[in-house]
Amino acid sequence: MTGRIDAAVTAGAEALFARRRPDGVFAPDAAEDRFSPANTALALIALHLARATGPDTAHGVDRLIEAQRDSGGWAMRGVPDEVLTTAVVTDALDLAAPRDAAGATHAVRAGRRRLAELGGPEALPEPVMAGLIRQFDVLAGRLDESALPRLPLEALLLRGPARRQLSLRLPILASMALGQATVRRRTQGLVRRRLNALARPAALAVVREAYEREGGCGAFSTDPWLTGLICVGTTRSGLAPDIVRAATAWLRSAAGADGGWELMPLDVTWSSFAASALLEAGYAQDPRLTPTRAMFHERQQNTPFAALACPPGYWGFSSAHSWPMALETAEISSVLLRLPGGGDDPHVRRGIDWLTRMQDAAGSWSLAVRNSKPGGFGPCPQMTAKAVRALLDHGAGADDRRVVKAVRWLISRQRADGSYEALWYRGRTAGTAVVLETLCRTVGAAHPAAARAGAWLLRTQADDGSWGDGEPTDGEAAGGTVEDTAWALYGLLAAGHDPGSRPVTAAARYLTDAQRPDGGWAGSPVNEYIRFCYRYADDTIASGLALRALAKLRTASLGPAEGTA
Repeated sequence: MTGRIDAAVTAGAEALFARRRPDGVFAPDAAEDRFSPANTALALIALHLARATGPDTAHGVDRLIEAQRDSGGWAMRGVPDEVLTTAVVTDALDLAAPRDAAGATHAVRAGRRRLAELGGPEALPEPVMAGLIRQFDVLAGRLDESALPRLPLEALLLRGPARRQLSLRLPILASMALGQATVRRRTQGLVRRRLNALARPAALAVVREAYEREGGCGAFSTDPWLTGLICVGTTRSGLAPDIVRAATAWLRSAAGADGGWELMPLDVTWSSFAASALLEAGYAQDPRLTPTRAMFHERQQNTPFAALACPPGYWGFSSAHSWPMALETAEISSVLLRLPGGGDDPHVRRGIDWLTRMQDAAGSWSLAVRNSKPGGFGPCPQMTAKAVRALLDHGAGADDRRVVKAVRWLISRQRADGSYEALWYRGRTAGTAVVLETLCRTVGAAHPAAARAGAWLLRTQADDGSWGDGEPTDGEAAGGTVEDTAWALYGLLAAGHDPGSRPVTAAARYLTDAQRPDGGWAGSPVNEYIRFCYRYADDTIASGLALRALAKLRTASLGPAEGTA
């Protein structure tokens, strides 16, 4: 196994370096399918409402019809049919497809049948997303506007509570509520009209602050989904035609040659997973990482995000104007620290300072807004564990007050079975493994919380050595993905498990067997784009996680590798 692991690490590292662009970004292979039916559908809806359609929108309709599965549903590559995606696509085809579009009527009927089989909007565990589907149903003429609950435009008058309640959804709610208030103006009473008139400037200010922060380019975090939502609400409001013009122009420019829209680019996220793995594999001195460090420096945000009252110093997951993400900020701060000269890197100090300022009062970290309401953007055990790891890497001790508060919160959030959540990844393996690593670095592997987390990982390993999402299926552990197996293997090694033990060697065998001839690994649908509702598989993330875990095992088995760079 030793030689096999060494060969897998070497091949995996070179496969990742082959993905590195001249600007330092580790990006997907050109052949990797990132087409997003949901993003395509929402872009078509936004362009249709704004009367900005053209030949590209007709291509988008064709692309959606071609992408429909035999089941009648839609989702991204490797992802089972999704309620949210199938609903948005059928509404988009209802709304934007020409009446004589070949196959559109059949596609809509099949999509509606599949949506009913999946349980419809009521099957979604996120009520906000169920409400969004109904909003699209209204736009497509399937529901009356009066059937929708009222969006509280007046919530924008108290921006602090609204931020904590909505987090990154604040500009979306502001635009959608503006649109709804405009459409319903004639049916509202005098008191409601006056309250809306009072709240309208505050809501519009949120949207405009986000727009202007991005240089007025029309894109919101380089994300077709986010841009489409804000464009829909702003179009319906009629209040900011300049934002609508810019947003529709950007959406049209972002369409692919095949007529579809992809998932947003995850430049920073991809690169953080790749760089972390390569550092674990001993490539810190490799000059091929120099452009990546420069890219991380350039992508750190130097201005506040006024709409979210977010200070500068953070990283997001995409462009030069990416929105704040505690997860990426923690990860990249640790990566930069481990590169040559990282201890003196001012970008690291600014990242750590941002994390310190953004720690929740309870000790946790939320994604973008301090003290966010629990939920998809709120306090997360995995994110908190990674923030603690960044603090520890930067020299904080286990008795540091920030660390103590965070660890106390982590211990309080452990489930009865020993597992932890990761809000941005499916299931519980990712959260449990990452928290275990952090607990071992702070309170020690013998602490009851760490012992329970390690026991849960061992208990949920499948017979073939892999891990799945940790959710039982018919009494059996769910079987295996590269990502979950890599997370679990790294966590067990961090907890001091014997590199020659059966759980470790079985996991290593699974990962090496799964390695492709090109040295990389195929991704599984474990990544949450919208929690529980919209997932994606990503080969770069999978390859980074697998390489990192096998490199950790190689070091544990043989000691640091010599001169791999």
